[in-house]
Amino acid sequence: MTRNTKILSEKELFEKTKGIVEHAINAKINLTFRRGNNFCQYHPPSEIFNEYEKKYTINIATPGIKGINKYTALLHELGHVLYKSPFTPIKKLLEKSENYSLYYSIFNVLEDHRIESHLSENYIAYRKRFDNTCTALGKELVEQTTFDPLYILLAIRFNQEEKVRDAKNFIHYKKALEDVKNTDEFGALRVFVSIKKYIEEDLILDSTCAGIQNEYSNKSAPKDNPRPVEKSENQKKMIENISKQEGVKEIDRQTKAEKYKTKKLEISESEEKAIPKGLLHAIYDYGDTEIKKILDDGKTEGKKQFEEIQERMLSVGTVSENLPANVSIVNRIEAKYAIDYKVSSNLNKLFKKLKMKNKPYIDYQGYEIDIEEYVNNLIRGIDINKSFEDRKKSKGASIVISIDGSGSMDGQRIKIAQKLVATIYESLKGIPQIEVKGNIWAGNEMGDVGITEINRMNDVKKITVRCVEGGYFSTPTHMGLEYSGRMLKKMKGEKKLLILITDGFPNHFKNKTNLQSIHYNKVCKKSLEKVLQITPNILFFIVANKNSSSYFNNLFGEKRIIYVNSMNKAFDNVVKHFRKFVQYNSMNFF
Repeated sequence: MTRNTKILSEKELFEKTKGIVEHAINAKINLTFRRGNNFCQYHPPSEIFNEYEKKYTINIATPGIKGINKYTALLHELGHVLYKSPFTPIKKLLEKSENYSLYYSIFNVLEDHRIESHLSENYIAYRKRFDNTCTALGKELVEQTTFDPLYILLAIRFNQEEKVRDAKNFIHYKKALEDVKNTDEFGALRVFVSIKKYIEEDLILDSTCAGIQNEYSNKSAPKDNPRPVEKSENQKKMIENISKQEGVKEIDRQTKAEKYKTKKLEISESEEKAIPKGLLHAIYDYGDTEIKKILDDGKTEGKKQFEEIQERMLSVGTVSENLPANVSIVNRIEAKYAIDYKVSSNLNKLFKKLKMKNKPYIDYQGYEIDIEEYVNNLIRGIDINKSFEDRKKSKGASIVISIDGSGSMDGQRIKIAQKLVATIYESLKGIPQIEVKGNIWAGNEMGDVGITEINRMNDVKKITVRCVEGGYFSTPTHMGLEYSGRMLKKMKGEKKLLILITDGFPNHFKNKTNLQSIHYNKVCKKSLEKVLQITPNILFFIVANKNSSSYFNNLFGEKRIIYVNSMNKAFDNVVKHFRKFVQYNSMNFF
């Protein structure tokens, strides 16, 4: 399907596509467009700064590499991120081998095929893209008489089977590329194990290494058998082709050792995971029965992982999906709440007086293109014609009220916060254009954060300090911000507002140690920056005297902060700013 560049630029398409994967894996992906290769690099979470966020960098070669469309390259690299290609643990495993360069290149071919099979499973358009790219790269393969397993695998993958059909182990390599499809993150290693004996057999048969093989035939080689081989010019070109597609420039160890030591390898989240012991044992002494089992296990686990990823990518589910490991959705001891009916009645009357306006909905014809819908349809390979806006009701507003649930908020303060949220819900009866949600949060001494969502009037009774599980007392403001940003991002209103109410200094623990303010404040600032990318409308209501103003002003910005000396004052001020926000933006969503 053809993209209209007047509606959507290449860079915008890349950013939108990247955003879908970021949502699915709960990580930040930085896109760069530089000379050289396409590559992906994983940045492990820092121990101190931004400690819970995963980050990746993906570079799209600019100018592009011959035979590889830039958007196809992006999809390919995102596939490595999405399906957790385990480059680092495999590199560490295979680098002990005398034939590391060849083995790692073969692993790359299998891994490429694996991740592209997952990406193509639901999207026919992707399958066509990858097939066209493989065919283009296949045209670069020079025909030769060889038993080289790398050449055979590449020829099959690049739709050039006729060049290698007469190879002795052709049928096994063809089966390998089928076996690796739709497997789990270690699927390429599983398949590598299954063909290792054929790789070694072909290396022995290859005339270029026959002499070397005979020379060492009487020597013990527990790491590998056969011994290392000299690469032909064609083989070096093949490895270079793989490198171009992968973004990992494969450098010959014997001739460029020093360069090799300093190069950056493509790595993914799976570098944090150990290779299953069963696979490690399989490399050395598994028979056909055991190998069949590990291949079957790879298919089973691959199906589970694919379904989980698809659910996250396509679902519009709850914000609680894909939370950092230290964050839990907790139940709180419920309490009755009160409503200020005088305030809610006055607000409701005001809202009903505001002029109603038309709102877009998606159809096959209308006044203008809906860019978000156009992008989603294009990325997912479905009908891009159904991307027009027609006019019905308003786009509306989305508001999140985030409440500090630390120990100091217990008693009258949390009761007033509860009444505030209940009163706002009451004021919005009959006003569907304004959606309000909330959350309450606190941390424990291990660094865990307990959050409770408030999605409707009936949830207001959950606005209490005490959790059923107990033990949450600190003020992890960074997660209050980030979780609220997640909620706002999911909400449909065009205009978004975050109101955060707290009565104390941000503080957070890790393994029973209180993080130093000089470090934790930087974490909070980064969290604020994330939310500002979603909405510029953020208000902090600080229940404290102004003696603390310099600290909070430096942390969150003076214009975003309103100081109140009591929760009653906070109630009045929140209502006031809520009314102003609705009035000021009413022409945009009413």
